[in-house]
Amino acid sequence: MSPVTRRTFLGSAAALGAAVGLDSLPGVAPRAAAATTGTITDVKHVVVLMQENRSFDHYFGSMKGVRGFGDRSTIQLAGGNSVFNQPDGSGRQYPWQLSATNTWWWGSSGELLAQCDGSLDHSWSTQHQAWNNGKMDSWIGAKGSNRTMGYMTRSDIPFHYALADAYTICDAYHCSILSATGPNRTYLWSGTIDPNGTAGGAAYDGGSESGLHWQTYAEALQNAGVSWKVYQNASDNFGDNALAYFNQFTGAASSSPLSQRGMGSVPSTGSTPDDIAAAIKADSLAGTLPQVSWVVANQLFSEHPDGPPENGAHFVNLVLQALAADADTFNSTVLFLNYDENDGFFDHVPPPVAPAGTADEFYSGTNIGLGFRVPMIIASPWTRGGFVDSQVYDHTSVIRFLETWTTALGTPASCPNISAWRRQVCGDLTGAFDFANPVYGLPGGLPGTGATISQATANTQINPGPSNNAMPGQESGTKPARALPYQPNAWVDRIEYDANNQILLWIDMANQGPQATAYAHYSIYANAYRSGGPWQYTVAPYDAATRTDGSASDFFNIGANYGNGQYDLTVVGPNRFLRHFTGNATTAGKSAEASTYYAPAPDTGQQAVWFKMVNTGSSSVTYTITSNNYRGGVWTYQVAPGATVADYFNAVTVAQGWYDFTVTVSGDSSWSRRAVGHLETGAASISG
Repeated sequence: MSPVTRRTFLGSAAALGAAVGLDSLPGVAPRAAAATTGTITDVKHVVVLMQENRSFDHYFGSMKGVRGFGDRSTIQLAGGNSVFNQPDGSGRQYPWQLSATNTWWWGSSGELLAQCDGSLDHSWSTQHQAWNNGKMDSWIGAKGSNRTMGYMTRSDIPFHYALADAYTICDAYHCSILSATGPNRTYLWSGTIDPNGTAGGAAYDGGSESGLHWQTYAEALQNAGVSWKVYQNASDNFGDNALAYFNQFTGAASSSPLSQRGMGSVPSTGSTPDDIAAAIKADSLAGTLPQVSWVVANQLFSEHPDGPPENGAHFVNLVLQALAADADTFNSTVLFLNYDENDGFFDHVPPPVAPAGTADEFYSGTNIGLGFRVPMIIASPWTRGGFVDSQVYDHTSVIRFLETWTTALGTPASCPNISAWRRQVCGDLTGAFDFANPVYGLPGGLPGTGATISQATANTQINPGPSNNAMPGQESGTKPARALPYQPNAWVDRIEYDANNQILLWIDMANQGPQATAYAHYSIYANAYRSGGPWQYTVAPYDAATRTDGSASDFFNIGANYGNGQYDLTVVGPNRFLRHFTGNATTAGKSAEASTYYAPAPDTGQQAVWFKMVNTGSSSVTYTITSNNYRGGVWTYQVAPGATVADYFNAVTVAQGWYDFTVTVSGDSSWSRRAVGHLETGAASISG
């Protein structure tokens, strides 16, 4: 494999660790920080380290407790196939472990490791082709290789897994745009790609990110009096400092803060990773670490597919240890470790995208994003404990965190570029934090990261392809999970005939109750009987002033040319929320309906999942509710003609909020209602 030509690799990474000796730095002893408030103002420094080109499933699909290969709330592909079972020419391919066919890189314990594997196409065109308007069914064809389905495990990237187990991992963090590195980094540094082309954009694809001239977030910090800096070697940064895409930085006088802080380089000894770590360590010890720092690696240590994860782990560890050189600095710092985009690597979760016509979220009539999921690990005293946070985020969420933080400090630095829709759908990352209960110091048990791979070796490595084709497993167990600001629900409201005698099935969606404080995004998929879709919806949160739920409703023609009464529709939403409706409006089940709602259980007083079973027919009907997961049990209910029966299930006390039920009805095998989700209580729980 030849080196990547998107950006030129300049220089080597010799003498790793020699400059600062950080691998041998002792851990910081846990201790209380001075003058803490238990709020976000206890944060004194934010460090943003964006690495390259890895999808969430590719790195963490096999990790326990995250939304990975064991996900029970997946969409279906055409023909009823799992989204994990992707078309591959005349056959199909499941995700496969890269190291299973690796014959060239051995770990310190004799295990085969999956390291370099070559970059796949990840342009605007092929990212959208793989996404296929949300159908998620064209990964191998779009990327031109079944290597798109390759993934890694704990044995392949042990440091990354250990870091996620020690801190907090976000499993609904998406890149910002269905496109390449440059546009996603433009979102991280500025909140937009200027889709309307008013200030040098639209910077929508690789190669389009130059000559830009809208305000970056670094300038917003500068104007607010918040200190900031980019730690990089400007001649060896793989083109990953997005401030260099903007005229005001490339044209800045050498004496200006934009040039010195945004375009300058750390002192150089010839080893970019060590030089960056040494500069961070020096500033940590001197008490001069800026309030906001962006860290930009070089190619070999960026985790780009020809930049080995082994090297990336070492660089992340260098940065972590450099911050830990001073205990006060480390105990007041947030490190965001995220990835600009997914390269061409598969991820199974459809990204939330804006409904048609949404301002600033379309380019040339096509959805900009959100893009596919990428890893995000938050290392800080307030994110210790191995949590998973499943709130929807993207790269603009990092800016949103900085906005919230600087406002709390009394030096607000706002970003006017983030679209209104994105502010609704993507959180500000504060939900991942517990500011009242910090755990100080470095966690124990992080693996060593001294071994690295040279660029020359990396350039020769490419995986031959899968040796097996079976659905991969996921580590057993759960993770503690942060509370989420959604309470999604959806149900079939009614089936009716319109003026043209077409059959219309109405689906209601809601975001219910006081726990629903953020907008929830839904997609509705037609699994059979009709083409089109998925259809996108953004549902407002609960309105505390009027005590009303956020809601949306839409209808689907299930008449002539659309199934002749048959239907098979799935609604998906945040945090594994799913509703699946099947049936036939011309058979016995047309008189049956079973809808979900949330209300306190009479025995516990806690919120429970309720099923309301209605019979509008002239004969008795037997409903059967079967628990598919989280608890056992089958329950049956006789419902008389014209009657309604309701029953509840204590998901909070039985399964920490999780539920997965299927409802069927006697006399009509086509009719079913499946309900999967999680009841929020405002408190931490566990992952599903």
